[in-house]
Amino acid sequence: MRNRRTKLLASVVLGLSLSCALVPAAMAEDKTAVQAVKPPVINVIPAAETEMVASITVTGTIVPRQEVAVGTDVAGLIVLELGADQGDRVKEGDIIARLDKSSLEIQLAQIEAQRAQAEASIAQSEAQIVDAQIAVRQAQEALDRARALSAKGITSKADFDNATNAYDSANARLNTSRQALVASQSQLQLVAAQKRDVLLRIEKADVKAPTTGVVLSRNALLGGIVSMNAGPLFRIARDGEFELSANIPEVDLPRLKPDMPVAVRVSGMEQPVAGRVRLILPEITASSRLGAVKISLEHNEAIRPGNFARAVIELTRRNGVSVPLSAVVYRGPTALVQVVKDGVVDTRKVSLGIRNDRAVEVLDGLADGEDVVARAGTFVANGDRVTPVRISAETTGAVQ
Repeated sequence: MRNRRTKLLASVVLGLSLSCALVPAAMAEDKTAVQAVKPPVINVIPAAETEMVASITVTGTIVPRQEVAVGTDVAGLIVLELGADQGDRVKEGDIIARLDKSSLEIQLAQIEAQRAQAEASIAQSEAQIVDAQIAVRQAQEALDRARALSAKGITSKADFDNATNAYDSANARLNTSRQALVASQSQLQLVAAQKRDVLLRIEKADVKAPTTGVVLSRNALLGGIVSMNAGPLFRIARDGEFELSANIPEVDLPRLKPDMPVAVRVSGMEQPVAGRVRLILPEITASSRLGAVKISLEHNEAIRPGNFARAVIELTRRNGVSVPLSAVVYRGPTALVQVVKDGVVDTRKVSLGIRNDRAVEVLDGLADGEDVVARAGTFVANGDRVTPVRISAETTGAVQ
């Protein structure tokens, strides 16, 4: 009995000894496990010096740079032929419509007859002048003889008066002939002016393209009568040049300057068309608060007037340190980035510059090559210890 108690007591003592020995070992293992926990893994991306471009996007419509109205002031003539249609390319001087000249040719024939009549009248007047000059000379001689005889008392006073009257009458006929010549010459000048007018109208009956370009519209109809009130017969885009007429908010207008480069994407075209800011209109539309800008385009056969287009106007281009947009966090108006250095997060205030759809330029507060949290403010705060994982692409976010 005593031996059994002794054995039981020995067993209890042995168990207590083993328990005391195992407790410190377990505590040491727990402490080692706590020390083995690593800081969270965070994606970082290096700030890099890249080319940054500031731009404004505008939309508008393709229009002719210069539109030329083609018509004629010869009203009442019938259209006999058409030499161009909408969409055709024409050269300066091409006949694009012919009008009926028959009535004008009749007028020209009448004028030619009037010219011949005026020339005959001039010849007749010139002959009458020569005849009148002879009559004046004869009357002068007769008057001189009558004056001499009257002085000697050989002839009567009545004869002297008759000689004087004959002389005056001859001078009057001479003056009348001269006036008739002037009238005939004036009539000839009038006929010549009328002829030039009819010839000009005959020339205008062949409607010619005043410039090289593309026919935008044709209002002339075969058999139609030309009217002064019907508007132009054709509309031509001069030299086939088109441009983008776009609207822009008034707050962006001061940033634009002539000759800025532009990339224009025209509806239906895969590749953009290069252009330049040609004109910034000075007036703002009061109702919409929008201004207007004209953008000249490089020649492209696929461009059509009326096309919708979207243009990206390049304001400035320069090299600078940039980070992804997701790397910037804001506290009110202040922009911050989270720089990771030696595994510790350092939140810095930065000044920003050019921004595009993926990145933003950092003007101050960050150096080229420094690592920043790819998605700032989401998982870490200033002073946190992290395990940075550098990424080169724009895959942002934290790894848990």
